[in-house]
Amino acid sequence: MQTWYLFSLAALLLLGGQRFLYKVAAAKNCPTFLTTLCFMVTVAVLSSGLLILRPPVIPSMLFLVLISLANSLTFVVATLAHIQALKHMPATVAYPLIRMNIVLVVCFAVLFLQERLAPMQTLGVLLSFATIWVLARDSAPDSEVRAKAKGLPLVFLAMLAGALSAISSKYAAEHTDLLAFIALSYIFSTLFTLGPKLAAVVRGLMRGQELGRAQDTHKKETLAATQDKKSRQQAVIIGLAMGLLNLAGFYLFLKALALGPLAIVASVNGMHFLVAVVLSVLIFKEKLNLNRLLGLILAILAILLLHG
Repeated sequence: MQTWYLFSLAALLLLGGQRFLYKVAAAKNCPTFLTTLCFMVTVAVLSSGLLILRPPVIPSMLFLVLISLANSLTFVVATLAHIQALKHMPATVAYPLIRMNIVLVVCFAVLFLQERLAPMQTLGVLLSFATIWVLARDSAPDSEVRAKAKGLPLVFLAMLAGALSAISSKYAAEHTDLLAFIALSYIFSTLFTLGPKLAAVVRGLMRGQELGRAQDTHKKETLAATQDKKSRQQAVIIGLAMGLLNLAGFYLFLKALALGPLAIVASVNGMHFLVAVVLSVLIFKEKLNLNRLLGLILAILAILLLHG
């Protein structure tokens, strides 16, 4: 078995565990902002520390900065949309749908990287679209219709942003130092995560609010956001665990991308949602109705066919 394939399988397990923690955070109603911030900071700090121990060789600093910016922006959008979607939709629906961003990645690899699709891989692409159609039609009680309507746009946003993040990772894996890319990407991700909060304060001040009034408003918002101490503590712990799993999984994913083809590596890695779905069914007792089971089977078949 080729080395890049082993890296892909290891990344599958680690990133699958990380994605399951998205469900845990959503189920415990942890603050999305705090969870994501702790996740980003954990990876940024640990990867930066590793760089001190092993100084990197960087061919082009400009390329590193630009590719890290692109990757971090798309990854933050995908992460926030992913967690928020799970607050409106079951994991058995949201995870397979989001992971169908493999279709976008494969299409990019074929069109721009001249990677060829075998007939079976083409069938996998068609099955991926069928999966999206089946899961999007998942029946739900009337009480869940409104929540599902909110969740689907978030799911498709996570799909698009996740695909762009994977594509940028391919270029980074081939043309720059992996740890330097991870560190800078997550430093930018932390800043992007903090951005909306800082922008809200700046907007308030620019509207002519008095400083004292702005501070009072900020204190009230902070108090409202931090009333549930247990929820905040859980968000920090879950965020830290996400960061540890992601650092190891993302590094192995980049190693696989550096050695293997984007379409196949992304396809193997795309199966990590199965880890999250199985754990969600076992731990949170989510039901697998006929529609969801069919969608899950189609998703597995699609990804297996994409391997070629």
